[in-house]
Amino acid sequence: MASVSIPAATLAYARLKKDAQEAGIFERSLSFYVALALFAFLGYGLSVWAILVAGNYALLALACLSFSFFSVQFGGLMHDCGHRAVFASIKNNDILGYICSALLGMVFDNWKSRHNAHHGHPNEADLDPDMEIPFIAISEELYLRKSGLQRWLVAFQAFYYYPLGAIVSFSNRLGAVSYFLRDRSRASVWKVAVYAGGVFFLFVSPFIFFPLEKALFVFALVHVSSGIYLANCFAPNHKGMPQVDASDNMSFLEQQVITARNVRGGFLTDLLLVGLNHQTEHHLFPYTPRNKLGLLKPYVQKVCEELGIEFTEVGFVETNRILIRELANVPRAARQAQVSARLATAD
Repeated sequence: MASVSIPAATLAYARLKKDAQEAGIFERSLSFYVALALFAFLGYGLSVWAILVAGNYALLALACLSFSFFSVQFGGLMHDCGHRAVFASIKNNDILGYICSALLGMVFDNWKSRHNAHHGHPNEADLDPDMEIPFIAISEELYLRKSGLQRWLVAFQAFYYYPLGAIVSFSNRLGAVSYFLRDRSRASVWKVAVYAGGVFFLFVSPFIFFPLEKALFVFALVHVSSGIYLANCFAPNHKGMPQVDASDNMSFLEQQVITARNVRGGFLTDLLLVGLNHQTEHHLFPYTPRNKLGLLKPYVQKVCEELGIEFTEVGFVETNRILIRELANVPRAARQAQVSARLATAD
């Protein structure tokens, strides 16, 4: 249930927005994003070159890990473009977003629709697409919805959660096929071509240009490392936080704050987690330039303190500990509830 009335939270949010706006926090930071884009494009290109010329497997492994790192940096740029945080112009955000998605083998429009649904209903069952994960249940309700092999496996999800991240690289790319099956308009032809080019580059080209042994090594290391890395940028921010539903009658402000968890850190954390460590501030004002999210924190904390809303921020190790503990607790609690229900029925 909501702890703050919707009118009170709405007034507080309006005041928070006004204060941040007057402080210039929402103003675009083109110099930051130019530097970030140059860093990402240069690193991505150099990583591809290093993979091509690497003469031994130690150097090849470093090149592959570098490629994965810069791929996720492109993912961060695409994310910020999707929220209109880079440019004031919608068109310019879309252009850069499409370029980043092409290099990632993803479909920008498909990603935007799913991600916007997540932002509108974070940790809300049936409405947040990020809650529906095969072989993972982050609530008792989601556990009970699973059946057969999935339900049996979910009992062990705390053990295989991180290795499962290895398939994120494949699911994020290949899952976009369903988008084109739904949208068969002529306007999507060029998007199909861009998407196909990215998929070809990432999944097929290694087997064309490299000997089979090198191709398998590059393919496996790039996709496994990038998948695990990407999963660790996104999952710690909401998993293990409270789940809500429409009956809770909760304000936008309260829902965004209580379902998000910040990751404490400085410049290096911001870079490695592509700004998603400022998850609470990002969810409240998603159009905020990434380098200014930290400036929002004291404003948000002040409002949360006034309203009695819990603001969560922990270190990287602790956020993963919370995540794993919750993954272990969910199936255990669900099974115990089932046993209690059967005993109550028997009585």
